[in-house]
Amino acid sequence: MIGCQGSGRLRRLAVLALLLPGPALALNCSVTVTPLAFGVYMPGQTGPLDAVADISVRCVAQPGSYAVTIGAGTSGDQFARTLTAGGGNLLNYNLFRDPARTQIWGDGTPPTFVVSGSRERVGRPTVNVHPLYGRVYASQLPDPGSYTDSVVVTVLF
Repeated sequence: MIGCQGSGRLRRLAVLALLLPGPALALNCSVTVTPLAFGVYMPGQTGPLDAVADISVRCVAQPGSYAVTIGAGTSGDQFARTLTAGGGNLLNYNLFRDPARTQIWGDGTPPTFVVSGSRERVGRPTVNVHPLYGRVYASQLPDPGSYTDSVVVTVLF
């Protein structure tokens, strides 16, 4: 047999070394966000314009937990986010973690909330999908245009 020469003691040590656990792997996550598209807002409409998107968090390696935060966007204020169309044209909206749209999804600074999730066991990657609820508020009189905002979604693990 090739590789079996030497004393029995050396062979046992080699086998023991193979049985030792490998390096520990920490939780590792990535995020994918589907665009939140509100559609057409009619100036002065009496009801809000709502939309839903998904934030998917894919985790691998060891079990653990994570938190998802959302930045303030171009307004700089997570309590009063704005969509802009250039030239000072604004449309007030916000992002929420609940379908009733009562809990603002932000960085956790009260009164905002974060969304948390976890990876329960080792094995195949875990993908958790978190709904993102958006609302453009009613009774606004914006100029015609294409309104956008960019927010930073961060996964802390």
